[in-house]
Amino acid sequence: MNQHWKFKINFEFIVFLALIITITCYRFWILKIFGFEFTDSDQSIMWLATKNYSQGLFYEPRFYGQSYNTMLESLLAVPLFKMGLPLYIALPTVTTILSLFPFLMLAIITYRNTSKITGIVILSIFIVFPAEYDFLTSISRGFVTGIAIASICFVFLAKPNSKNIFLVIGFLCIMAYSINANSLLLSIPCLFLLFLHNFRNKYFYFFSGSGLLVGLIIHLLIAKFYINNPYYILHHNYIKFSFDYFAESISHLDKFFNYLVPFFWNHGWIILLIFISASFLLFKKKKYNESIVVLSIPFMVLMTLFISKVNDGTNSIFFSFARMYLAIPVLLAFTISLFNLKERKWIYAFVPIAIIFFIFKVLAMEQSIDKNLNKNHVISVIETKKLYKECEEISDISLNNNIELIIICQHWHYDFYNYGCPSCMKRFPKTLRPLYERRTWRLIEDEHMIYSNILIIDLERNLEMEYGFISKIEEKNGFYVIKGNNLPTMTLLKKLNIAVRKYK
Repeated sequence: MNQHWKFKINFEFIVFLALIITITCYRFWILKIFGFEFTDSDQSIMWLATKNYSQGLFYEPRFYGQSYNTMLESLLAVPLFKMGLPLYIALPTVTTILSLFPFLMLAIITYRNTSKITGIVILSIFIVFPAEYDFLTSISRGFVTGIAIASICFVFLAKPNSKNIFLVIGFLCIMAYSINANSLLLSIPCLFLLFLHNFRNKYFYFFSGSGLLVGLIIHLLIAKFYINNPYYILHHNYIKFSFDYFAESISHLDKFFNYLVPFFWNHGWIILLIFISASFLLFKKKKYNESIVVLSIPFMVLMTLFISKVNDGTNSIFFSFARMYLAIPVLLAFTISLFNLKERKWIYAFVPIAIIFFIFKVLAMEQSIDKNLNKNHVISVIETKKLYKECEEISDISLNNNIELIIICQHWHYDFYNYGCPSCMKRFPKTLRPLYERRTWRLIEDEHMIYSNILIIDLERNLEMEYGFISKIEEKNGFYVIKGNNLPTMTLLKKLNIAVRKYK
């Protein structure tokens, strides 16, 4: 092994390794008590994508039913799923690894190349983000994927004047944006710092521009799929810019940043002051380019408040305002990495305080979970074991009645039944949610299909009273059976007055 890459066993290394082990064990404990225990309706769609990908079925390039975000976590979870891990374990595990990646990578790079003390401080800061941050970054919804890709730029920033580095960073920034737009808060400062170091270098413009262009071509090819198949877009990504959004948000900054600031868990706005203070300290150390970049971060963050999308959220971790700003903790770690701390007093200052906050967080974890689960969620949330139990019940009903198709109309668990149950059950009938089916291809392939025995789930209608050929399943409220059907699916839905969304 190259001597340059060998760690020396000393006090700093012991502390550094202990923190990495602590972080890893803690985050997998979070998975055990939260990530594996609860899921939501959007995660159930991720489950189905993993099963589809494992079978070689790639129906569309982005999150089912929309032209933005991706299911990269689903793709990365395929090996774990094929190894036998259930989906409720495989997906949150991948998400957690992706969320840990930027911090551990930055800490290791900093420890090896810049300062052992600074690497330790980065890890110390990471363990004192609020519990909500840990919950949010274990939810498999595409929140962390773009940020993980953009953070690879940190590896290459160590050599900021290489042509290949210009090319790679330009490419990564566009691909990260294509995966999830919340990565822009991370990739823009990386590009800005690269520009400040190389604005006189003509090769910077050519090679970084080439990388951006290649990434843009890939992004546009993906977009072309939805231009050619507009009915695959069920959930549109409308974006508006308005001063009204900014005026409303600027007085409620905590709702955006409370989950993203270390130590000051109920005063999220302080994170902006932290960046400004860090910029001032970097300026004093004559790191002018770095100072400018760090100073730009809070202003860039504030500018996003004009955008409608970032104002689309709640105080629930399952649809949090903070999901749009998950790059901020990574930017904080990056900012810390710019300081070359040499004295052990920083370890003695940060590590004990961080451990005290960490212990307090761990001891209050049960209350934190209860508090967050008892909030109003825009999307449906369920215990994993309860979902499995309900899917098993539906599977048994289907088996007893030789059901070939399940039509879900009105039920508070419609997405769980439509996407989750076919994912986690080995034998489960085809499902369809006609009014809001994200899988456009399912509507197309079932248009002329005839299914003899059909299960309909609808809590709002008494279908057995409306139609003589429909029977009620007594053991489950709102469950109805049609036997001996001879009508194509769309013809049957029209006859039953069940609304179907446009799909072609």
